[in-house]
Amino acid sequence: MRRKLLPVLIALACVAGLAWALSRVGWGRVLETAARADPLWLALSIVPVLGRFVIWALKWQRMLARRAPVPFSLTFRILIAGSFANLTTPTAKVAGGIVRALLLKARRGWALGEAYGWALVDQITNVMGPILLYGVLATATGLLLPDHPDGAAFLVTGPGALGLVGLLIALRGWGWGLVRRPHVVRLLTDRLPSRIRSGDTPPEEGVRAVLGPLLHEAGPARVFLSDVALAAVAFGSICVANAMVLRSLGSDAPLLLIATAAVLGYFGGIAVGVWGGIGVTEAALTGLYVHIGIPIELAAAGALLHRATFYALVLGIGGYSLVREGRPDA
Repeated sequence: MRRKLLPVLIALACVAGLAWALSRVGWGRVLETAARADPLWLALSIVPVLGRFVIWALKWQRMLARRAPVPFSLTFRILIAGSFANLTTPTAKVAGGIVRALLLKARRGWALGEAYGWALVDQITNVMGPILLYGVLATATGLLLPDHPDGAAFLVTGPGALGLVGLLIALRGWGWGLVRRPHVVRLLTDRLPSRIRSGDTPPEEGVRAVLGPLLHEAGPARVFLSDVALAAVAFGSICVANAMVLRSLGSDAPLLLIATAAVLGYFGGIAVGVWGGIGVTEAALTGLYVHIGIPIELAAAGALLHRATFYALVLGIGGYSLVREGRPDA
């Protein structure tokens, strides 16, 4: 119960902290700043948000093809339906993976554990992708903006993030051997979502069905790295969307700094893992934008406007896709 409450309490604390900071600035100033946004730039910022899901779906379709071909339109609808579940349930992305597994099972006849495994490996590459992107952005920022106060930190954390991605990829073979050990199988079986476990399947087969796509079936290291790179490109669209929103408000902050702050801000939401990072991501983005020199009213307006368009797109298209794919006759 304590573990379940902690993310909620952190999210509430972030929302309270952001609300307190904005109350000191004045909500009126934030709303006035948002109202002055250039409508063209603001409308255009929706395009890279949608592009993030298009690239993501192409990446997942490419991964699923190692098991069996799945049409892009179905891949896209299943993926964004899972994103809808992540935004509307406090489950640290578990709900989205289960929704995707259930829809794959219903539409393609895959075993539930195997379908969940292909959703899980996609989710993990989507965490590793932003780490890779941060490594590139931070290293570039440290090299190209050496006079920036955080330049030295970027030159340490950037290569560190790149090394972490390389290490995680290199450990996949070792992990595949590890999940064959009986005591590890027992430990992992207890941690599988209850809907994925099956009483008719031996525990070792259930664990390997879920972790096989990640540790073995996703292909050799170079192929898996290309999946992570595509995840980085997809997340880069979110950075572009943030930069366009801030441009609509008149910000002239360097793109590299905006992109680096956007990656870190979204990491805050991922780390807490409750309701798609709602509350935490907005607070983190605002704080990081202020840190790179953007006035607080503009930073808050930019973070809130971007997240509003993000929510509208995911809830609208994702909700429709979930209803459509959830119908037996779809």
